[in-house]
Amino acid sequence: MSQKERPVFYRQEVNKTIWEVPERYQNLSPVGSGAYGSVCSAYDMKSGLKVAVKKLSRPFQSIIHAKRTYRELRLLKHMKHENVIGLLDVFSPATSLKEFTDVYLVTHLMGADLNNIVKCQKLTDDHVQFLIYQILRGLKSYDDGSLVTREITMVTDAELLTYSGAG
Repeated sequence: MSQKERPVFYRQEVNKTIWEVPERYQNLSPVGSGAYGSVCSAYDMKSGLKVAVKKLSRPFQSIIHAKRTYRELRLLKHMKHENVIGLLDVFSPATSLKEFTDVYLVTHLMGADLNNIVKCQKLTDDHVQFLIYQILRGLKSYDDGSLVTREITMVTDAELLTYSGAG
């Protein structure tokens, strides 16, 4: 059985934090941070797409953090709907269990944050109706009760609403 070749990683400081990512992800630029990690945009040299790279620092420091990490990975891996963000790649620069402290998740880069759109611009009734339709459409794709989300925040450049931060 052939093993997948390990990519070459490089290190870059972003907002006083060291990021260690495969060379295919270039031009890291900070996008934001939250309770469970930081996010940078990057250019994926392999696919030619702008992507979001989320760094989960010490995702296994406690049982609660490990469960959150597992749930997010499991759900993102199986999400296949235009209104639900999916996982493009997952990696860690660690080569041993002792070094295994960071996990990185790669998803499509969304054009805007829904919270900022709602705060910064007046939405018409038609726009609100369209966003609610997209929310319900994304939820319907997981109507078996397997999806629990804490974030419904991203809007693409085409104004398609996408769920993120499942867990």
